[in-house]
Amino acid sequence: MPNTPTVKNRRLGDVVSIAGDYQLRALTEGPAVQRFWHHTKRLVIDRYLPPQRGEFVLDVGCGSGVVTSYLGLSGARVLGIDGNPAAVTFADYRFATRNVAFRHGYVDASFGDAEPADKVYCLELIEHLPADQGRSLLAGIHKALKPGGRALITTPNYRSGWPLIEWTMDTLKLAPKMREDQHVERYHRRKLARLVRAEGFRVVRTATTCLLAPWLAGLSWKLALAVHRLETGRWRVPGCILVCVLEKV
Repeated sequence: MPNTPTVKNRRLGDVVSIAGDYQLRALTEGPAVQRFWHHTKRLVIDRYLPPQRGEFVLDVGCGSGVVTSYLGLSGARVLGIDGNPAAVTFADYRFATRNVAFRHGYVDASFGDAEPADKVYCLELIEHLPADQGRSLLAGIHKALKPGGRALITTPNYRSGWPLIEWTMDTLKLAPKMREDQHVERYHRRKLARLVRAEGFRVVRTATTCLLAPWLAGLSWKLALAVHRLETGRWRVPGCILVCVLEKV
């Protein structure tokens, strides 16, 4: 993508290789806890920033395209962008439609060659980038939005049970190694809020999700959904995923 900023120690990919269909398999295969965790992205979108028919929206860091495709079900026109060529190739083959398209590009680059977006979605990506590159990502999102446009950012909450989950998954090799190999920056509510405000956003809402609900999915998906509705967004619930809704000012 054009107008890529100069960033010291700029990261262009994870140390470990991530298959192009990784996010789709995580959503549809394996343990119920894992599937519900990835399904939560859809629930967060529906609750905090659902796209509307006719809008143009960006999915920045789209991976396998599962979120991009879901956004497209609304009737919005959606462009998914990712730096993993294998993921973009897979997403284009599996999910491209008349209103859903994909492009290879680095997510901290300017999106200025796309039309101004009504909404931008960036789910569990910013933690993969060093701090200065994360700021460039947010600057690019700000530039890409229309005046008053909104963005939805999610990232692991390092003031929750997430560090223990991450350590356990890495130790037992339950997923491609996360700490340092994938996750190189660690956020909590205040740190993320300071960062996005510095890049010209107004924080509309912060919340957390994924405390108990995913762990109940193995017993009952219906129960997990009910608990998700109860715990998500409550101020004192230290969910493992931070949710931040931003507005361009």
